[in-house]
Amino acid sequence: MSQKIAINLMCTSCGSEILPESGNYSCPKCKGILQVRYSRGAINKELISSHSSRSGVWKYFEMLPVESRENIVSLEEGNTPLIRTESLGAGYYVKDETRNPTGSFKDRPNTVGISKAIELGAKTIAIASSGNAAGSLSAYAAKAKLQCIVCVPEDTPDSKLKQIMVFGAKVAKVKGTYSDSFNLIRESCKRYGWHNLTSVCTANPYQVEGDKTAAYEIYERLNNPDWVLIPLGAGPLLVGIYRGFLELQEAGLIEKIPRLIGVQAEECAPIVRAFKNGDRNVLPWEGKPHTVAHSIADPLTGYSEDGTLTLEKIRESNGVAESVNDEEMMEAVWQLARGEGIFAEPAAASTLAAANKLKKNGIISNGDKVVMVVTGTGLKSQVVLDQLRPAPAIDPDPDQLVKIMK
Repeated sequence: MSQKIAINLMCTSCGSEILPESGNYSCPKCKGILQVRYSRGAINKELISSHSSRSGVWKYFEMLPVESRENIVSLEEGNTPLIRTESLGAGYYVKDETRNPTGSFKDRPNTVGISKAIELGAKTIAIASSGNAAGSLSAYAAKAKLQCIVCVPEDTPDSKLKQIMVFGAKVAKVKGTYSDSFNLIRESCKRYGWHNLTSVCTANPYQVEGDKTAAYEIYERLNNPDWVLIPLGAGPLLVGIYRGFLELQEAGLIEKIPRLIGVQAEECAPIVRAFKNGDRNVLPWEGKPHTVAHSIADPLTGYSEDGTLTLEKIRESNGVAESVNDEEMMEAVWQLARGEGIFAEPAAASTLAAANKLKKNGIISNGDKVVMVVTGTGLKSQVVLDQLRPAPAIDPDPDQLVKIMK
């Protein structure tokens, strides 16, 4: 199919439509969040069911907002396994996003975002990140030969910083929370004309289109699960997965959207708080969060409308928002590692922690098909690595070797 079906951008608040522009994105009328709008009926059963010669995210080229294949920057992301677990009970599956090229799901939005940025003529790209997104984007920027500017919170683990730096990005640690990094990048992009590729819906409407491909892959393997659990900072992955399942529903391939469960850390849970209070709008989290789930500790200060959009999609799917504490997440890290051979960072393991909690509370029932999206590898999580004791050094002596087995 040669004709593209993405036609413009539409405001999620007031419905205004605008043509794509380079740089910074918000509705010119109400400053609302923009999303890609496709031709009515263009994403259909035949298109979704067809397979191209590519694999992973770009197998779905016709359903993504990049006009020319020549602009694609890819590291062969996507096509991650959906693993039926052996130790967690019948009906439980892990969507293992740690298998992406840079170790997290962020490769999905970044391959689409940077490809569109190139199409729009970007020369310098910039991102605010807690680590994974910048580690990913810096790799894609290196491949695309674009300058990449990164702002991260000052307490970002050194293991994540080094991944960003090895690809040649220019990195600054910003005093304060993730929100301070976000607001600095947003203002700097406006001032200097950099292209903002921060992976929240407020900053860039194209990134979330990459996220939706996870829903397509879940559908291809499992058709339509009952629940999908997703870690939340601002929530673009949940918004994208909702969007993907909505497109499947509108194409007549599924009857209903799975119930989505957004998971946050108790120490920073603005979306969960709004859900449980019955609030329509999400308010920023007060204070600096202290949690092992560094990559989802997003206070949403200055862009809480992202959280409100995520909350809206949870409710539209008849889903749930739940928080888990640090102890529950660390237990889930070891449960995944020792029981399933999957090494997840604490934020990524939050989905298992929440599934355990919700099943105990009777929200998830026996017999339900449950997908837990595990979003990032534990190999970059210093808090997990620090808990492992050093291996003993021994002589090449079988008696000494057998002693350490006891």
